[in-house]
Amino acid sequence: MATTRRTKAEQSHHTRRALLDIARTLFTAQGYAATSLEEITRRAGVTRGAISYHFRDKAGLFEAVFDEVRNEYLAALRTDIAAVDGDAWQRLMTGVELFLAAILDPSVRRIVYIDGPAVLVDWSSEQRRAPAIALLRAIFEPLMDAGLIDRLPLDALLRQLWALFFNAAVDVAHAEEGGIALHERVVVLRRILTGLRPLVSSSVDRRAVQKQEGSDSGSGSPPSPTRIR
Repeated sequence: MATTRRTKAEQSHHTRRALLDIARTLFTAQGYAATSLEEITRRAGVTRGAISYHFRDKAGLFEAVFDEVRNEYLAALRTDIAAVDGDAWQRLMTGVELFLAAILDPSVRRIVYIDGPAVLVDWSSEQRRAPAIALLRAIFEPLMDAGLIDRLPLDALLRQLWALFFNAAVDVAHAEEGGIALHERVVVLRRILTGLRPLVSSSVDRRAVQKQEGSDSGSGSPPSPTRIR
C-alpha cells in the first residue's frame, strides 16, 4: 500500500514538473497571451484536469512559473554578487551591471519583466516584492552599518530602490536594443547610487564612476548575463 502511495506521489510530482517545464518554454517563446492551456496539456500528455488540480487555472500556472524563474534569477544574482572581488561598494557597483544583464536571459525578460507585471494582479504587493527587497536589504544594510552610505530610514530606502531597479529592468526588457538600454541604465543607476555616499567620499566615487562609464562605453559590448542555474 505504501509503495502505491509513493508511486502516485511520484507521478503527481512528475506531472507537475512537466507542466511547469512546458509552460516555461511556451511562456518564454510566445508570451502568456499567445499560449493556450490546450497546447500546454497536449505537449504534457495530460488532461485539463491536471492543470486544475495542480495550479487552478492558466493564471495560477503562470504564477508558479513566474515564482520559479524569479527565485532562480535572484539566487543566481546573489551568488554572483558575493563572488565579486573587492569591498562592499565595489560589489554593489558590479551588482548593478549583473542585475540588468540577467534581464537579457529570455525567460527572465519575458516572464518576470514583460508578462509578470501585466498578468499578476498582486504584482506590487508586499508579498510579491519580498524576495527582491530581501536581496536589497542584504546588500544595503551592511553598506549602511559600515558607513559606506549615509544612514537613512532603511525600509523606505529599500522600497524606493526596488521601484528604481524595477523600472530600469522593465525598460531593458521592452527595449529593442537591450544591450544599449542596459548600458544606459547601468550608467544612470550607478550615478544615482553614488549620491548615497557620505559627502567626503562622493566626489571620489563620482570620478570612479565616470572612469568606469568611459571604460564601459569603450568596450562596445554588454556584460555577460547572470546565469540561471
